[in-house]
Amino acid sequence: MKYRLKGALVAGAALALMSRGAYAVPSFARQTGLPCAVCHDVPPQLTQFGRTFKLDGYVMTTLPQVAQGKDLSINRVPPLSAMIQISATTLTHEKYGTAAQGTKQNTNVEFPQQLSLFYAGEITPHMGAFMQFTYTNGQGAFNMDNTDIRYARQNMVGSIPVTWGIDMNNNPTVEDLWNTTPAWAFPWGHSNIADHPDGAFTPMIDENTALGTAGIGEYSMWNGAWYEDFSVYRTSQIAGPQVNDTTSAGSATPGAISGVAPYWRLSWNHNFDGSSWEIGTFGMHAGFNGGEYGTGVAGIDDTYTDYAVDTQFDHHFGNDLLTLYGTYIREDQDLASSAANPALAGMKQHQHLNALHLTGTYQFGLHYQVAAAYFNTNGTTNPIYYTGIGAAASDPASAGFIGRVTYLPWENTQFTLQYTGYTKFNGTSSNAGKSNSLYLLAWYLW
Repeated sequence: MKYRLKGALVAGAALALMSRGAYAVPSFARQTGLPCAVCHDVPPQLTQFGRTFKLDGYVMTTLPQVAQGKDLSINRVPPLSAMIQISATTLTHEKYGTAAQGTKQNTNVEFPQQLSLFYAGEITPHMGAFMQFTYTNGQGAFNMDNTDIRYARQNMVGSIPVTWGIDMNNNPTVEDLWNTTPAWAFPWGHSNIADHPDGAFTPMIDENTALGTAGIGEYSMWNGAWYEDFSVYRTSQIAGPQVNDTTSAGSATPGAISGVAPYWRLSWNHNFDGSSWEIGTFGMHAGFNGGEYGTGVAGIDDTYTDYAVDTQFDHHFGNDLLTLYGTYIREDQDLASSAANPALAGMKQHQHLNALHLTGTYQFGLHYQVAAAYFNTNGTTNPIYYTGIGAAASDPASAGFIGRVTYLPWENTQFTLQYTGYTKFNGTSSNAGKSNSLYLLAWYLW
């Protein structure tokens, strides 16, 4: 599991911050000839049509083709898009005179907070992609961000229609169709300056394997109702040493996934009377040689198993839309590698982490949305372990709320005002409000 600790593991945290930034892009609108609102409510929230478009491999198109028999068929217009985010963050920390954010001005402006280029659309018949390349402040270069490449077909199994496919991606859950799984979960934009909206500690599957992995798997939708997905992931080294799988002491790369990490997903979806309801489960199991941060003993794994249940309910009131989301993740941890480190002697080997997210959004026509969310993370106190990875607290518990107002003057432009407030942070309610933040975001896509 990876923890977002400001000041510790800066490079890893920067990648994790990028990962909750996959969006609707205008190249899909150009390819299909349909407005953004057909596939999205407020992007990146998917409508039922948008979920079907993704399930089918991003290949629906009305564009003229460059074609030659059965061997060549590509869009005449390349499916390219761009995005820029500009933001301002006001931190409550500094009103208290704390040193934690003392080097950051208040209010902090990021221009850009994020700049992305996309290839998003059909590659060939039955194969399409969502590929994002992102420039973020502090890195000075473009890096590969969320990427999802899929091949999809439709067949009949008896009288049951089945859509099935093969998927390759670099972020567990980015392939999913609903906004309950971590890669697509609320909030869809957040500050790089403030503390993370979920608190300092999150389960492994909650973005913490994002962008540093490579995965491949299969998926299928049966009769438009039952959806399943099974994938396996490996650590993906970029401009670094080759990962070594051997288990002899000192031979494997610290923090690398041992072997492969399986990811699974099963859900049921039903559409009725202007509403849709999804309920499902997902999870992942991974072992990390020498611990996630190399704080353990080489050749021994720290293992993490995440189990989750989720639900999403949409209901239309004329042109308005109410959407409710709920996700609960339970993570079991066996820290055998870290417990074997003499420097962490006496730490608990077995512990758990729980994360609850509840979100509601209400959209007024095409131009306005209000949203509110509650989050609560708690787990086993383990002072020796958390101190060993650079944390100031022995208790991973954080809880709080998010309020958000979004205005869309056009479908490809958003202005958002978001407030994050904590009732508990890093295991304490005392002065938890010091981590509160007010965030203003301007978001343009073209």
